[in-house]
Amino acid sequence: MENKNFNEKGLNFYDLMIGGIILVSMIAMFIPAIYIRNMIYYISIDIDELQTTHSVLIEENRDLERKINALKFKYEIADPLNIELED
Repeated sequence: MENKNFNEKGLNFYDLMIGGIILVSMIAMFIPAIYIRNMIYYISIDIDELQTTHSVLIEENRDLERKINALKFKYEIADPLNIELED
């Protein structure tokens, strides 16, 4: 007579499958979230670079407008005065 009352230790196939299904489902839930966070991070870096470029271009535009106004003043106002003074 063999003793059929023994305690089984370890995992059986059913428990292992349940654990695997839980692990795969957790990975399936977290990988898209990680991907989306990475995409948001890289897009925010691009947005920051574009905002920096935009502010530089706005400042350059203001400087060019000042130079244009100085040239307009020189050729439209200052030059006719020089011509009248020479006559």
